Amino acid sequence: MKGYDFFEESMLLLGYTDSEGKLQDTTGLKSRAVAVINRILCDLGINLSIRRLSDEIEVTQKQKDAVIYGVAMLLAFSDGDGGKNKLFADIYNSKRAAVKGGNDKIRDTLPVGYGV
Repeated sequence: MKGYDFFEESMLLLGYTDSEGKLQDTTGLKSRAVAVINRILCDLGINLSIRRLSDEIEVTQKQKDAVIYGVAMLLAFSDGDGGKNKLFADIYNSKRAAVKGGNDKIRDTLPVGYGV
């Protein structure tokens, strides 16, 4: 996917479209998109950055989902849209945990020294 694809998906999730479903960037969010995408990539521990929205970003499906929701979160914040920012922050944090956790299984254990 290209950087623009992440931006577009995020804008569509936010509902920042006109009556025909085309992106409506009335506040210049596109000009901030590269910085926002790079911030989310860094936060997720993905070791790459882009210079233009036309640059390719190769990530796993889990990472892709997290990046899209993270970009939506930061775009809503920079647009002053507090309600959408909170909603997408909650979703992003969940997806971020899935990306950064790396554990498919959780095992219950007792701390050492607390044997029965």
